Amino acid sequence: MLITKVLPVFALLGASLAQDKTRHHHPARASACTPVAGGSASIDDVPAITSAIAKCGKGGIIVIPAGKTYNLNSPLDFAGCVGCDFQLEGTLNFSASTEIWKGQTAMINIKNIQGLKIRSLEGQGVIDGNGQASWDLFAKDSSYRRPTLLYITGGSDIEVSNLRQTNSPNVFNSIQGNTKTAIFFNLHIEATSSSDNKPKNTDGFDIGASTDVTISNVSVTNNDDCVAFKPGADGVIVKDLTCIGSHGLSVGSLGKNNKDFVKNVQVSGARMSKSTKAVGIKTYPSGNGHAKSTVSNITFSDIIVDGCDYAIQIQSCYGEDADNCVKNPGDSDLTGIVFRNVSGKTSGKYQAVTGSLLCGSRGVCDIEVDGYTVVAPIGGSEVQCANTPSKLGVMCTSGTSS
Repeated sequence: MLITKVLPVFALLGASLAQDKTRHHHPARASACTPVAGGSASIDDVPAITSAIAKCGKGGIIVIPAGKTYNLNSPLDFAGCVGCDFQLEGTLNFSASTEIWKGQTAMINIKNIQGLKIRSLEGQGVIDGNGQASWDLFAKDSSYRRPTLLYITGGSDIEVSNLRQTNSPNVFNSIQGNTKTAIFFNLHIEATSSSDNKPKNTDGFDIGASTDVTISNVSVTNNDDCVAFKPGADGVIVKDLTCIGSHGLSVGSLGKNNKDFVKNVQVSGARMSKSTKAVGIKTYPSGNGHAKSTVSNITFSDIIVDGCDYAIQIQSCYGEDADNCVKNPGDSDLTGIVFRNVSGKTSGKYQAVTGSLLCGSRGVCDIEVDGYTVVAPIGGSEVQCANTPSKLGVMCTSGTSS
C-alpha cells in the first residue's frame, strides 16, 4: 500500500520538472558580428567583413555600425552566408581606382546564396561605388570594362532594402543565373557625374534569368535604363517607382545573338521624368546574326510622363540601319502587351508625336493601349504606328517599322 501511494508523488514531481524545463527554455539567439574597420582608405576592409560573414553568416547578423565608413579595395563576396542579415547602418565606400576594378564582374558578389538580407534598419546605410573615375576613363576608352555594383546570380530569397546606392561604375543591380525570389524596396539610387562625362550604362536594375523579382518604392537617377527586363526575366513586379533622366523602363534589348524571351512583367505606379522614353520594348530582327524573340504578358499601368521624349515606344528593328530593316523586317512575337493609364506631357523633342509603336511586319503584334492621355507641349498627341492591331485603343499616324 505504501508503494502505491508514493508512486504518484514521484510522477507529479517528474511532471513538474518537465514543465519547469519547458518554461525556462529559450531559443538560441542569432550570433552577431561587427567587423573592425581599418580607418584608412589604404586599408582594405573586405577581409574583416568576409571574416565576419564566415563567423556569423549561418543565420547570424553582420553589423556595419552607423557613422562608420568601411573602405573596400577588392570585391566583397557573400560566400558562406545562409539566411544571414547584413545590417548596413554606415557606409561601404568602394575604391575609386580604375586599376582595381578593371575587368571585374562586380563589386559585391552574391552567388548561389540561399537567404540574405542587405538592409538598413535606420535607413542611413550607403553603398558608394565611386564611379566618377570609371566614367571618365570609359569616355576615353570604351574597351574599359567596369564592374556592376551588386551582382546576384543563382540562389534565392534575397532582400535589399532601406538604403542608398550611389555612383556605380556600371549597372547598379543585376539579377541573373535563375535567381528565385529577390526583393528590392525603399531604395534611393543615384549616379551623378561631376564632369562632362555622363555616367553611362548605369542601369538601376538589369533583371535577367530569374523568377519572382519585386521592386517597390524606389527612386533612380541615372543615365541609362531605370529598369531593364533582360532575356529570361519571368515574373517581375515593379511598383511605386520614380525614374529621373533615364532611358526608361525597357523590355530588352532582346534577340541580339540568341532566341530570347521576357514574360509576366507587371509595372504599376511609375513617375518617369526627363527620360528618352517612359516605357517600351526593344527587339532585334532575325537575320544579320540576330535571332527571334518573344515578349508576353507585359502590363505598364498608371505611368506618369514628365518631359520624356516618348511616352510609349516599341522598336522591332532595334540596333539596325534602315536598309537592313527593309531586308530583315522585325519578327518578334509580342503577345498580351498592355499600356494602361499613361498620362502626362512629353518633352516636345518629336513635336506632336508622343508615342511610337512600330511592330515588325513578320512578327505578332498583340498590343493594347487603354486610357492614354499624354499630350505634347505644343498641344495634341500623335502616336506613330506600324503593323499594329486595328483596335489598338489609340488613334495612329503612319510610321515605319524600326
